[in-house]
Amino acid sequence: MAGPITSILLSGFLAAAPGGDGFTFEGREASARTEQPDGYYFQGPLPYSDLTERGTGQVSFSVQDRVGLANATFGDKARLSASLRIGGADYRVELTQTGFPPRQAMSRAPAGPLPPPPPHLIEGGVLMGTSIYGETGIGWRATTRAHAAMAVWGIGSVWRNGTLVTDSALIHAAALDAGTYSDDDTKRLLREARPGDAEVVVLAWNLPPEVEPRGFIQFVFDNVSINVDGTRVPSVPVVPVTGDLPASLASLTPVAPTAFPAAVPPMSPPHFAPATGGSGTAGTTAGTTGVGAAGTTTITPPTANALPSEGPSTFSGTFAPAAPSEPPAVVSGVQPGSNATVGQGTFTTPPTVAGVSVGGFTTPQVSAPDFNAFVGTSQVSPGILATVPPLTQSSGTPASPILGTPAPLNTGTPGPLLGTPAPLNAAPSTALPATPAPANAAPATGAAAPAATGGAAGPAR
Repeated sequence: MAGPITSILLSGFLAAAPGGDGFTFEGREASARTEQPDGYYFQGPLPYSDLTERGTGQVSFSVQDRVGLANATFGDKARLSASLRIGGADYRVELTQTGFPPRQAMSRAPAGPLPPPPPHLIEGGVLMGTSIYGETGIGWRATTRAHAAMAVWGIGSVWRNGTLVTDSALIHAAALDAGTYSDDDTKRLLREARPGDAEVVVLAWNLPPEVEPRGFIQFVFDNVSINVDGTRVPSVPVVPVTGDLPASLASLTPVAPTAFPAAVPPMSPPHFAPATGGSGTAGTTAGTTGVGAAGTTTITPPTANALPSEGPSTFSGTFAPAAPSEPPAVVSGVQPGSNATVGQGTFTTPPTVAGVSVGGFTTPQVSAPDFNAFVGTSQVSPGILATVPPLTQSSGTPASPILGTPAPLNTGTPGPLLGTPAPLNAAPSTALPATPAPANAAPATGAAAPAATGGAAGPAR
């Protein structure tokens, strides 16, 4: 009987546990995946910046929220696989442990040191339907507040070009149903999350500095679909960047530039020692209140301490010496009060005044200047520095003449042009050999006379 009774009591205890703080074996489920093979790689020294570079990749993300305890650091289930190719680098991120359990509770402990859990609540490693980032205190603070359909924190592995970088990276992924990055090619960070803009953010921290000097890599995928408990979260392909003003200006960011991981804690406000004064009671003594005759109240005003006497005036700077209060009269050759005139340009010697001897002078009459007929002697101002000779020339050596410009080649008398050769038929032609006379042109010599016609010639007798 002990076995069935114990099972019934345990089942009733679990059923009565409140949903927000209780423990369930079968929790809510959600998933997200890319619909197009593209993504963006974050450049710059810090995550969640405005400097991104487009690449090709995909992400597959699913969670099971089993633990609802606020202080739980593990217990949920999640699977994450993301890859992105940017330039000549091929990155791959995989989640191997949801949450941050102790090393002895892991089925396969990583070789490197385990990263500590984040300083905020993760409720077993998976959060669903909550606001993160910004001033929410969950996730990275120095960015715009967003709303996550699901988010996970845990430990995973990172590969680069097929080589394992680390198996103890701090992995964070979030499927946002209200994204914070624009849908154009700039992928800039907006000041307010926009419902319907679905995004998946993947961040891997705690990387070796000799492989990744920044210590992290981050991707964002915007062409994604999100399903929660079998129902697809509404989203649109493109959300316009411009639009109406936000409903609440207080919801805008930026926030304080402190963030997790490796966040610098906010500075506490300065503390000053208590000071006196400022309220009108400095240097006074508190008064007393008493009860007078016939129930009247007598108030003795506070007495003020005696203030120091007025000190001497303090001056700064330089001052000219003070002039005498009654300077002596200036004598210009005429006694004061006298109507006597003095010749033009001539002043008499005035009397000595107060032991000061004042001499006289004569002003010559100068005609009006005439610049058309200037008469005078030329003057040379002495002391003008001469031009220093060059270092290669002595002051006693005359300057060498300037090289003249060489005469052009065509200044001389040109040579005669070649004459046209005489034609071959210009000279008289050679006489042709004479035609020989025919053989019968001269008369024959010693020839017999021709015979008479009609008969033969007889013998001579």
